[in-house]
Amino acid sequence: MSINLYGVIAGLIVIHIGIFGVFKAYKHYRSLKEPKKILAKTLLISFILFTLGSIGVIIDAISHKHLWEIGAVFFTTAYLYLATSLLRYLYSTTEETRKKGKIIKKRGKLPISGAYIIRKPLSPERAEFFFRYSSGLLVISRTQKALWVKKYRIEPDKFLWISRIEGEDRVDPLKLHVIQDEALKFIRQHDGGCVIYFEGIEYLMLYNEFTSVAKFFFSLKDYAISGNSLLILYLPPKILETSQEATILKEFKLKEENELVREVSQKLLANMLEGEDENAGDKSKEKRR
Repeated sequence: MSINLYGVIAGLIVIHIGIFGVFKAYKHYRSLKEPKKILAKTLLISFILFTLGSIGVIIDAISHKHLWEIGAVFFTTAYLYLATSLLRYLYSTTEETRKKGKIIKKRGKLPISGAYIIRKPLSPERAEFFFRYSSGLLVISRTQKALWVKKYRIEPDKFLWISRIEGEDRVDPLKLHVIQDEALKFIRQHDGGCVIYFEGIEYLMLYNEFTSVAKFFFSLKDYAISGNSLLILYLPPKILETSQEATILKEFKLKEENELVREVSQKLLANMLEGEDENAGDKSKEKRR
């Protein structure tokens, strides 16, 4: 009886990989709790099917009967089971995100401060970036909170809806001093390193003179800088008169959101490298001692 030596060797290699995977997945299955336990179970079943497929490869190599179909069926089943399980997980995660918003781990305080104007609304990806890499995100908007969260898929640390209707987390456009106080309180509560994102300047202009609005934003800028925080003002084109816009731009820097994110990212990277250098220096000193 002729034996396909290469087939046997390939089957033995694959079966060893499968058995190793089964033991590793089973170990995680026993030690983990829900929901990670479900993922470990999926991986365990996939490796079992993978191992059975490798047995089919060996049988096909040592017998006269061509049983490659056994390996093909088990390998395909293992792949499809793992793939469909991951797709279900991604689908459920997406649905949960749409309903509740993302749960994002904070990465510390923002490394820069200043006041910037952008011409387009923040994209959801950029909003998530500022939420992640700041000690707190305050959004002041004309859009209702539920609609804003649905669009951006995150829930800010604090949200103020600019509206004449009284209620919690709502501010009257006529009471600019209240918005200032809320922003200052937010910065102090988070000990700086925050992001204040303001959209809805056109709504303020309906109820206030430009002079009052300009003074309001200049004060907000001072609060942000003194609190080592970042103020981002969404100012669409042609909302203000040319002279009015020029006045605002004397105090605010005009930037694209990508440029602003790049500047923050470079500073974050520099801080991270400086931190690593300091840690390396401390460790070398300890070794000398």
